Amino acid sequence: MKFYRFIFTILVSGTYCAEVRADTLRWVCKYDNMATPSGVQKENFKLEFALDTLTKRAVLIGNAGVSDVAFFNGDQAITFEERLTTGAIQTTSISHTDGRSVHSRHSILSGSFVPSQYYGACK
Repeated sequence: MKFYRFIFTILVSGTYCAEVRADTLRWVCKYDNMATPSGVQKENFKLEFALDTLTKRAVLIGNAGVSDVAFFNGDQAITFEERLTTGAIQTTSISHTDGRSVHSRHSILSGSFVPSQYYGACK
């Protein structure tokens, strides 16, 4: 009787198996302007983000390599958050509507804050 129950369980499980498909979403962001406490200036800065829809893992691909990031997908934008070992946080928000983006850095160098904010767009 246990054997038949085992076979029945396998057959039923096979019937309800769904195909699992993962996608990787990518955003390439280019920033033309930067604001600091000194003022606004022209900038040529690029970041890239990738999000695996199956594992829900997101990464930042930048000039310093690849870093894991957290993300929040809201109804108007997706925001990526990078937590630095200094305790500071960097965020990047990307509009769902038109791809406009703001990247905010709250860096700490030698114990002092070095804030900056970049304005651009992502595709």
